[in-house]
Amino acid sequence: MDKTEFDAMSAEGHSHKIKWKGEKYRMTVTTSAKAIARPQTDYSSKMTYEFGPSTDFRSKNTSVFGPDPASTRETMRIGNWVYMRSGNGPWTRKEYVATDPAPAKESEESPFQVLSSEAEYRYLGEGKLIDKPVQMFVKTDRQKRVSKTTGETSESTFKTTYWVDANGAILKSEFTAETRGKNTSQTSVIIEWQLDPSITFTAPDITP
Repeated sequence: MDKTEFDAMSAEGHSHKIKWKGEKYRMTVTTSAKAIARPQTDYSSKMTYEFGPSTDFRSKNTSVFGPDPASTRETMRIGNWVYMRSGNGPWTRKEYVATDPAPAKESEESPFQVLSSEAEYRYLGEGKLIDKPVQMFVKTDRQKRVSKTTGETSESTFKTTYWVDANGAILKSEFTAETRGKNTSQTSVIIEWQLDPSITFTAPDITP
């Protein structure tokens, strides 16, 4: 398949707010980033977002950096109230205030110059994801780059795989990146979407 077909599939597949309007669903993002032989800079996180059929919303973010202990932050919106807490601390509450969308940021200049780039788009055929039939697609991008500041060259491989249901919604995406040069780094981002009518939103107790 070509880039146009792949981009159209991706754009439609990410329209969960439209396809699942009025439903309860969850999005989970699991991230890992590490530089080989530098465990002190390893980073991992798991973010869970749950959406109700109206404005109800809940998020939980747990992250770990290097040897530091894990940190957790939770946010919940129920009606006109927003609840927040860090770790196992007490919940706080404030009234929800609508804000204007943040203005689009100007893209920052990349610290790298791309010397060569080759992208491949493939349809992998039918598959299964948690016993659900899906269509699978993958994009692989190979680049050779040079740092504008140090002059060091590196080679990177970026790979994105999608699992798409019969209605065109992406149920899972997996992005992996490996950069090889003076140092080798690896990154992984897995995003999963799931309809779940059992999701409930209950206001937490607020300590006086």
